[in-house]
Amino acid sequence: MDPRINRFKLCDLRFHSHLTRVIERLPEPVREAVLRDTGFQILTDEDAPTACVLRYRFKEPVNTLVYLNTNLLKAPEHQLLYTIAAEIAHYILSKNSGDSAARDPNTLLQQWGFDQEVAAAHSSGMVCESRGYKIGYEWAKMQDRDYLQQHFGIYYDAWNRKGLQPPAGEKREADRQETGPVPLLRKIIRVKQEETADSCPDKFSETPSLRQEVLAGIMAAMKASES
Repeated sequence: MDPRINRFKLCDLRFHSHLTRVIERLPEPVREAVLRDTGFQILTDEDAPTACVLRYRFKEPVNTLVYLNTNLLKAPEHQLLYTIAAEIAHYILSKNSGDSAARDPNTLLQQWGFDQEVAAAHSSGMVCESRGYKIGYEWAKMQDRDYLQQHFGIYYDAWNRKGLQPPAGEKREADRQETGPVPLLRKIIRVKQEETADSCPDKFSETPSLRQEVLAGIMAAMKASES
């Protein structure tokens, strides 16, 4: 690890491993620009959203200050890396405002090799607004974590790293299990259909996309329970 990363002293230590991973993946010129510029700082403080007064002392004048909310630690790994990298992209673009190159942060991130994080963050953003996601999240919040790990742990690591893309072999195996995640997802959806049958004219249909939305909600609840 480049010791210059330690200059982000006001960044919560829980973020440092993620910050290090992002900075080490940056193209060398970008990495040098980030680490050299003491006017670029990253701040994390759990009290920032609620405190009446907070005071910080910086050794050097700060031109760009990025605040990372600690709630991000409840987000999947790919979302955390994407958020940090996107803020660095905004910073780089602001320094090169006269350049006619692509100004879209996501385009820049893809050029830097963060294609997977960009795609996963875009997909997650859409899924999080879905009704299926909310069903899965609310249901999972009422369950024991060990129970969730037993039934859905097969998906968790892959979802946390790169979104809901379980290895094909594992998915086929899960489909064959009578008590595995797929039958349980069907049960959750069926119960929800029965609960809303009278009040909701547009009943849920059990499509693969709906199962994915519900599963994403369950994964998010599992991640939130870690904090």
